[in-house]
Order: sequence, then structure tokens, then C-alpha cells
Amino acid sequence: MKIQVDKTKKIPLYKQIVEQIQAQITSGEIPDGFQFPSERQLADALGVNRTTVLNAYKELKADGLMASHVGRGTVAVSTVGEYPVKTIYQKEPIWEFLYSDYLKNHEPFDVNKYLEIANQKDVISFAAGIASFENLPTQAFEGIEAELLSRQKELLVSPVAGFSSLRKVISTYMQKRSCFCQPSEIMVLSGSQQGIDLITRAFINPGDLILIEEPSFFPAIQSFRAAGAKIMAVPMENDGMDMEILEQLLSRYRPKFLYTMPAYHNPTGICMSLAKRIRLLELVNKYGIPVLEDDPYGELYFEGQPLSPLKSMDKNGYVMYLSTFSKTISPGLRLGWICTGKKLIHQLCNIRQLADLHSNCISQQVVERFIVSGGMADYLTLIRREYKERRDIMAEALDRYAPPGLSWNIPAGGYYLWCTLPEGVSAEALAQKAAAGGVAILPGMPSYLVTRKGEAHVRLNYTFPAKNRISEGIRLLCEAIRELLRLSKEAAWPAENEINPIL
Repeated sequence: MKIQVDKTKKIPLYKQIVEQIQAQITSGEIPDGFQFPSERQLADALGVNRTTVLNAYKELKADGLMASHVGRGTVAVSTVGEYPVKTIYQKEPIWEFLYSDYLKNHEPFDVNKYLEIANQKDVISFAAGIASFENLPTQAFEGIEAELLSRQKELLVSPVAGFSSLRKVISTYMQKRSCFCQPSEIMVLSGSQQGIDLITRAFINPGDLILIEEPSFFPAIQSFRAAGAKIMAVPMENDGMDMEILEQLLSRYRPKFLYTMPAYHNPTGICMSLAKRIRLLELVNKYGIPVLEDDPYGELYFEGQPLSPLKSMDKNGYVMYLSTFSKTISPGLRLGWICTGKKLIHQLCNIRQLADLHSNCISQQVVERFIVSGGMADYLTLIRREYKERRDIMAEALDRYAPPGLSWNIPAGGYYLWCTLPEGVSAEALAQKAAAGGVAILPGMPSYLVTRKGEAHVRLNYTFPAKNRISEGIRLLCEAIRELLRLSKEAAWPAENEINPIL
């Protein structure tokens, strides 16, 4: 609605308002049911007396162009000839008919309900995939932030790909892991999950085939599905994905790309062996298939020396490398990066700026100074020791309390233990039972293309819960498993005195 009043004209102000609203309603510019501002709001906007607007509204109502309704205020009424046209108004749009194919393809598994349980007071959460808040480098950050705030004039707006100084620091940081890349081959992200989304939008058309490990990182599955991709899964073995099956799928289907998490995999904690890393790169070079390497946990190794990323062995540019500072420094930073060819970085920047011009400027500068000062290296040493201790506490508690049939892995790094439940216990039922007892877990279902395949598995995070509550949480969880086992056995056997017919 556009209204202008001219106080120099001889036409009364209320008449000017009436004529302009009348013309806009009859032309259709103001549609049926348009809700007008209150008399006071319009008077303030036009700089006139409220009585002027009140008189205009009265005349428009008398002409049948306006109507007042309790709860809806004053609305426009279109006319045909002399008779008002009644319009039926829905309380709200029928959103289901308006959703895009992207949203319709979105995975319906509601992970948020498990995270809501984890956020409740006094709940011991093994569900969250985030770092401990007990060991954040708060003092180091306070010093860096104070320095930045004292130099406010230097807090420039970041380029889409991130500050060049931080990209240079990340390039040097990656070289220490044998990934020799240039700053121009790096783009700073608002968390590595944004990188998955950008790669999805850059490469996937509806119907394109993508290969993943199974089980896999469930937000990646959701992202690929929402884009309309067809997804095929390569089963995981104790040292990474099955290379024979991978080759069969590559040779037969020639997918758009392969998504993998080689280091301390989420959710299984598995680390891909060096032999399989070499074989994987041989295969993708042979068939010309790019790889999206997701490496959030590569620096969180507990024993010995870590294996170098796939990117470090990539000679022909097939590996698109993703990582994040959210898993190593702080979940609140929401800062990651992607390392790939300059041409692709340019295209990803073009896509990103449609929705998000750049990552948080303060976070970028804090991380840059944290790495350059040596604080990052010291902090990694601290949390490797801390997370190993937490992993061992969880493993020892499982040894002490686990019922028969429950099995789990002992990862050499990362965040998670991957558990296989006893026969007769479903992950969904266990999640509900455990939540009632004050423990949050994440069922394995969303990590599989066919959710029922994950019903026998749960993921347990040992980095987030308070260290002194891990054992108690495992005890409560195992009690819930025992109770479900008992109920399962009772359901399987006939009740006392019940006659079982011979068939």
C-alpha cells in the first residue's frame, strides 16, 4: 500500500487518503483481505492527525471497501459493481502443498528430539557430537579477544573465502600433516557441514548417484537426499570400507563422487588403514571419481602417530578435503575449511554468497592468533590426553556393567564408541528407556540408508558428558538394556499356565 498526502492541496487530507486506497483496491493492487494498519499507525506514518485517518476509514467502510473483524482488524474488501465480494481466508497457508522438492526429499528421522533430551537438566548426555565444555581454552581466548577489541579499526569485513591471513595459516597448518596446498586452494567455512552443503549444491542434480560408507555421518546422508541424489552404500569393515565392493560400484555405476570419513569415523570410530587409503586413491584415479574427505577428528588421536589424510597422498587433485575447528577447539566457533582446486574454490564462493557472505570475522581472527601463538598445538596435546582418559572411563564402565550380548569398539581417537545391542533390544526402545532414566544416546538408524539396519546399534559420545558422570551414565544405560532384555524374554515365552498348542 502506497499513500502520499499533500498538505498544500485544497483537497481535505482524509479525502486524499480515501481516493488513493479506493484506487488501489479497485485496481487489485491492494488484494482482498489485505490488513490495514491501525488508525494510529497510519497517522504516525503519514504525519497527520489520527482523526483524519479515522474519517477516511469510516468513508471507505461506508463504501463497502473496508470491513472490520474481531481478531483480524481492518481489511480490504474488493467490489464487483455495487456488491462486496466475500473472500474465504485460511488461518494459515497449507504449507505441505507449497514445499519444494528439496524439502520433500529431506530425511524424516527426527534427530532433534534426541538432542532436546540431551539438553535437559541433569541428563547425562552420550548423544551430543560436541566437545567438552570443561576444557575450553577460555583464558587464551580472553587474551586474544581483548587484543582484537583494542584494535577495533582493524576488524575488517572478511572476503567470501575467508581472511587471506587465516587461509595462509591454515595452509601452513595442513603442510604439517603433509598436505601441501596454497592459500588460494582454501576456503574458510561456517563449520565443515557447510562444506558438505556447498559440495552438494555444486555437484548434485536430482537422480545423480553418490557413494557413501555405511554406516555414515547422518547429516551428509540428509544433505545428499534432500538434493535428490540416489545414494549407494559401501559396507564398513574393521579397517575401513570394503574395497572390493567399492570397486564393483565404481566400475559399474560411475558415481558423481564418494563421501568418506577415513579418520576416527562418525559414528563407528573406525580409522581406515593405510593399505585401504592407498587402494581407495588408486580406484578413484582409475575411474575418475572425486572424493569428499571429511576429517573433523584427524588430530584427535590417542595412541601412536596418526595416519596422514587422503589429501596428503592425492597427486591429481581428486580429493576435496573438509575439516573443522569446532571439534578440536570449541563447538561454538562454527569454523571449518575446505581445501581443493582453485577453480572449485571460486565456484563454491559463488554459491556461498547467495546465502552467507563469509564466516564470522571475530572467530576467524581468534583462531588465526590461537594457531600462530602456539596455543592450538598445546591445546591439542591437552585434549588428546583428556579424551583418551574419558574413552577409557567409558570402556571400563562398559566392562563392569554390560549385560551379555552387548559389544563395542575401542577407538584409537575421535569422539565415539559404537555399540551393538543384544538381540531383542532395539535402539529406539533403548533411547526412550534410557531417557526416562536420565541418559541420552543416539540410535544408529539415521546413519543407514535403510533405517532398520541401525536398530541394533547406538553411538556413545565420551567427550561431552562430565568426566565424573560417565560411569554412572553407563551403569544406568546398562540397567535399561537389562530391563528391555527381561521384557523381551517375557514376551517370547508363554505366560504361566498357558497351554501352547501343537501345530
